[in-house]
Amino acid sequence: MRNNFMCRFVALLFFLLAPAVVASVRIQLTPEEIAYLNQLGPITVAPDPDWQPFTYLNEQGEFAGIAIDLLSLLEERLGIQFTYVKTEDWDEAVALSQAGKVLILPFSNQTPAREEWLIFTEPLLVDPNVFVTREEHPFISDASQLVNQMIVFPHGTSMEERVRRVFPNLTVVNVASEDEVFRAVDRREADMTLRSLTMAAYTIRREGLFNLKIAGQAPDLFVNRLRMCILKSEPELRDILNKGVVTITASDRKEIVNRHVNITIVTPMDYGFILRITGLLALFIVVSFYWNLRLKASRRALEESERSKSVLLANLPGMAYRCLFDKNWTMEFVSEGCRELTGYKSGDLIYNRRISYAQIIHPEDRKWISEKWEQARTSSLPVQLEYRIITRGGTQKWVYEKGIIMRDAKNSIEAVEGLIVDITARKTVEDELFHISIHDQLTGVHNRRYIIQRLQTLGQEYSREGKMFALAIIDLDHFKNIKDTYGHQAGDYVLKEFGRILRESCRPYDLAGRFGGEEFVIIFLNIDKHSASAILERTRESIINHDFDFSGIKIDVRFSAGIASASESGSVFSKEEIIKKADDRLYIAKRQGRDRIIVCDEEMVS
Repeated sequence: MRNNFMCRFVALLFFLLAPAVVASVRIQLTPEEIAYLNQLGPITVAPDPDWQPFTYLNEQGEFAGIAIDLLSLLEERLGIQFTYVKTEDWDEAVALSQAGKVLILPFSNQTPAREEWLIFTEPLLVDPNVFVTREEHPFISDASQLVNQMIVFPHGTSMEERVRRVFPNLTVVNVASEDEVFRAVDRREADMTLRSLTMAAYTIRREGLFNLKIAGQAPDLFVNRLRMCILKSEPELRDILNKGVVTITASDRKEIVNRHVNITIVTPMDYGFILRITGLLALFIVVSFYWNLRLKASRRALEESERSKSVLLANLPGMAYRCLFDKNWTMEFVSEGCRELTGYKSGDLIYNRRISYAQIIHPEDRKWISEKWEQARTSSLPVQLEYRIITRGGTQKWVYEKGIIMRDAKNSIEAVEGLIVDITARKTVEDELFHISIHDQLTGVHNRRYIIQRLQTLGQEYSREGKMFALAIIDLDHFKNIKDTYGHQAGDYVLKEFGRILRESCRPYDLAGRFGGEEFVIIFLNIDKHSASAILERTRESIINHDFDFSGIKIDVRFSAGIASASESGSVFSKEEIIKKADDRLYIAKRQGRDRIIVCDEEMVS
């Protein structure tokens, strides 16, 4: 049965794994974004002039490298143009950025030190860091165990900051340039360096430093997530650039890297790519097997074919399986990938010897997964699922499963066959991106777009079920004076502190957001405007009593607010009407002298 399953399974893989085609679309900016860019003027960029192969000045005195090609791709897709500023070295480029004389540092890691004056796009390129040593140095599995070792860096790198923090056992020394880093290791002036895999491979090959080797990969904390760094004053520019960054595919990055570095860079693959490669291998094996049968090859040839298929199944990413269509998903066959995926050996799951696969599935996902497979009874199509499992070690993983119901000659269900792969990393990135998409980066509260969407949804629930809620629009009093007197950084500090206090003073299910500038909003669920006013009044007292201390300067912060109930939006709910009601009452509060909350139109004074 196992041999028959292998033959069917490799054919099934080819059937399941169809390549996806992604269309490339030119990004259309909004009229507001175009107006902002026109007002902004030249988009100045200061690359490192000596950081091959990422950024450098070529023989014509123009910037070139992997980062420059990626930026050119952004220019093409966004319809913008970067103005490059030449500097003597990276230190000068950083100094120009700190002085506000250039808008962008194009290719850098995000660090706490840089967050003081910069904001960051999504990564343009993800590149692991590796330890580079001389040939005789032993493999580095854990750098924290090294003793009396020197590690060398160029001045001002983010990796130096992290190494000093994570590996205090290493002695850090500095040199003037990237080339000097590798020469210092070559001349035994340092024991090692920690540089990106791309740069290490490029430099060793270019300089012929073949007595150097890659002696180990640094932990995930040290992976280079190279981003565009933008002045904090220009969050709109960051958001526009992010629109372009998210369209850059793994294929785009690979093509650009290979243009500059003639090596094979090992990068994480998405499971779709791995499955498609497996499908091609499976096709090759099936064709070979069929040809051998046609030629009546010897038993040895047949055994070799079976061995090849066993190797294929053993090296699949994730877990190939054949199981019964029962409540336990009783496994008849499980590939060797089971252990890496679940922590259990293949034999542990076969006929539920130690545990059933149903027990590994997260309890909250078991019911709907069974329902999905029940729906597939009448369909010959494969089933695709994303759900959670609990490994033997107790950790939670997200997996992607693609399988199909197999039937016998009488059309009775014989088994389920398919493949399960780990997608935890992708789900983590998706969750992070979703959080970014609905929150204001500076204050941590929800952004305007999300608040408007939730307001529309709550309005529909109010119209349908009568679920009451209230909307408060809040404006910081004399905020312009705070910025003019103490500077933009003081203004950002006040906004962040105010946002934090707002979040903490709300009930867990209320929604706090930022409408823009110094204007905030709260949606109070299941209460009317009068009850909401009582809660907001306590927040106002908290703000008055809070010590807003910016670098030793005490700042007096107050706010005004207007509140409206959902019932005031008209016979048919209108989000525009409730926003207008709350905003009108905010205006009344301003006219009456600020530092107050208004809930009724009658509170207006002449």
